[in-house]
Amino acid sequence: MNLTVLRSPDIDRASKFYSEMGLLFTKHRHGNGPEHYTSCVDGFVFEIYPLGKHSPTIGTRIGFSVDNVDSIIPMLVEIGAEIFSPTADSEWGRRAVIKDLDGHVVELLTPPNRDKIEVSD
Repeated sequence: MNLTVLRSPDIDRASKFYSEMGLLFTKHRHGNGPEHYTSCVDGFVFEIYPLGKHSPTIGTRIGFSVDNVDSIIPMLVEIGAEIFSPTADSEWGRRAVIKDLDGHVVELLTPPNRDKIEVSD
């Protein structure tokens, strides 16, 4: 997968929410299209477009691999996220599921041994 597009009634608020997980956004506009936010990491593009006349995307469940789910969840709750499934160990690693400020279901996962990965020079 290389692209995910969410729609939000407030793209500024949505971009601030996802920035708490470490995504870096820039504003874009393609031709006469709407202004939107884009984050690109390792070839994966995550965009937040205004809801407008398009169908809402809240039925979509998305997931992110994060460095430390235990430290991120409290920050997201503080800005209004709703805990859908509390942080717990799973067969895939440390995991939690939340709802973002627009109602999208978002899974956050810290894979096993994530903190033991070493970067060589």
